[in-house]
Parts: sequence; structure tokens; C-alpha cells
Amino acid sequence: MPVREFVKSDVPAVVTLYWNYMTERTGPVPPQLLTSFTELYFSNPFSGNPGPSFVYQDPSGEVLGFFGVTTRTMMFSGQPIRVGFAGNFVVHPRARSGVAAPGLLAAYISGDQDLLVTDTANDISRHLMQRLRFQTIPALNLHWARPLRPSHYARYALARAMSPATSFAFRLATKPLCAVIDRLVGDLQRSRHAKTVLHASDLTVETLSHCLSEFRDGYSLRAEYDVKVLAWLLRFMDRNKKRGDLRKIALRDDTNKVVGWYIYYSKPGAVGEVVQIGGAPDLFQSILGYLLTDAREHGAIALHGRADPRKIADLSDQNCFFTCRGGWTLAFSHRPELIDILRRGEALLSRLDGEWCLDPGE
Repeated sequence: MPVREFVKSDVPAVVTLYWNYMTERTGPVPPQLLTSFTELYFSNPFSGNPGPSFVYQDPSGEVLGFFGVTTRTMMFSGQPIRVGFAGNFVVHPRARSGVAAPGLLAAYISGDQDLLVTDTANDISRHLMQRLRFQTIPALNLHWARPLRPSHYARYALARAMSPATSFAFRLATKPLCAVIDRLVGDLQRSRHAKTVLHASDLTVETLSHCLSEFRDGYSLRAEYDVKVLAWLLRFMDRNKKRGDLRKIALRDDTNKVVGWYIYYSKPGAVGEVVQIGGAPDLFQSILGYLLTDAREHGAIALHGRADPRKIADLSDQNCFFTCRGGWTLAFSHRPELIDILRRGEALLSRLDGEWCLDPGE
């Protein structure tokens, strides 16, 4: 069969495929990518009974396609279920007009997981998956953005549509003006903290585990973690330096009780990507305010994150705007009740809980 299970000996061929056609890079493959792929698909601690990933092999034996799958244990109404997350879906240009992509997707659907999800699909993958009865989940496709240095953020958005040479010249020419404008409007753009004074400290794995257990009421579907899994996950994410430095902050009240936390990638002069933010519902605006201030002080020009439908009002009050362009989330299950839970926004799924955080980097 041209589609088969991914095995360790395939890692060099798959990583080369990823390097050349997903990241669109040339030259030697970085050794750390080989390590990251091997660890991600063969030694991650998510599930004791992981579902396989898949490769497409042409008649000559060359690997021309890859579909990565990681399986996590989640809780649905108090019962454990297995959720297969898809990512790193790449096909060699020579095989894109044939059966490679449909064959890889069909193999994914034939797995024994209770629910299949991707939170990183591009437009091409989205259309392919919809043909196989995957559903786009509106509640998980709303993303928020908050400019912190508005003129720098506008310059960033405009430069992305330009050629590399034009973009460089444009950014260089506009840098002094952007700096002046952002200084003038800085006070107006500062987040509006609630009156509650909170105290920031490093977020330990143990504290994060406590937070994920403490602040999860009202959701029918959520990820299930132990300290070992969280420690591995944060270490894996921390290696992805193309997104920046992973900042992990706990917030406490005057009694030293943990009331909130946030995790995001910080990169001076770039957009910070929020992995997760949570805490006491009545303090969410204060927690968000601390995050915005922290990101601005560390040089971010804006923050992007996935919006929890229950937090739309709080995010809007902090001058965030919303978009559906942030990587599509689609799902498939033979159990209609699981899809209904996702569509109703009753799943507590952040970027920490899916495939987005498992980017192997460059």
C-alpha cells in the first residue's frame, strides 16, 4: 500500500520533506529537527496507546507525503476519551495531483480515536478535510489580536504583503516615524487594569497543574494533564525559538493565592503569540491587563491568541479585535455529541491543548 504507518527509520526522509516543502527552506536539515520529530512522534508522554502517524510512499520507495498525529487523553463529561490531533501535513509537489493527500487523510480517519481534531489547517488542508466530512468549528476559529505599538503593528501588516526587498526598505524607512507615533500614543494604548492589584511570579509546572484543575468548571470537554506531561510539553515548546522566548507567569492576590496565569511567546519587535491565559472569571480583565503590560515591556508590537467564546466581552473591553485567520480548527467523530460540544463552545481547548504548540521549529 502507498500509505503506511510512520516508523522511526522514516524520520530523515520526513524531516527533509518538512524542511523543503513546509518551511520552504533549502540547505542541510538542522540536526535538532531530527531530534524534535523523533521525540514528538515516538516518545511523547501524551498517551500510553498512541495512534500512528502516516507516510505516503511511491512505487520506488521514496517518501513523498507525511501526516503527523499525536493522541491526547481528554475528559468528556468525566469520562476519558482519546483525541487524535493532526499536524505537519505535507506532500511533495510531485504527488499533489494524485492520491497522496486523500490517502493520508483516509488513514487518519480510520484510526480508533474518539475524536479527530486539527487546529493548524491552512486553506488547502481545510478544503481537503471537509470533503472527508470534517467540520469547521466556529467556536474554535475565532482569534483575537491586540496592538501594543499600533504604528509598528500596521507597518508589520503592510510589509507582509510586499516582496522581501521592498519589505526591508519599507520597514527601514518608516522605523523612525513609527517610533515617534507609538511614543505619543503609548499612554492611550496602555491596558486598563482593573483595580485589583496582582503579583507576578514564575509559573512552575506544579502551579500550572493546579491552575488547570482549579479553573475548569463549566466545560464539558477539556484536556487532562499530569505534571510529567506538562513538564515535557513546556520543555518541547521552549525549544521553538522561531516564535521567541516562552514566558510563563502566575498571578497571585495579596493573600498569595494563585488567581490566574498566562503563557506566551515573547519576541522583541514582533507579534507575541499567546498560548494560554486563564484564572478566576471575575479577575480575567485584570489578568489580561497584566499580560498586555508584560508583553509591551518585553518589546512585543502586538499579541495574537485564540479567543474563548466566553471571554469575548472581556477581550473586547481591552481593545482587542477579532479574526478567523489564525489556522483553521476542524473536527471529525463518529460520536455526534462530541462535535456538538465543540460547536457549542463547551470545550476548554487552548493552544496548549492541541497541535499548535507542538510545532517542531526550525
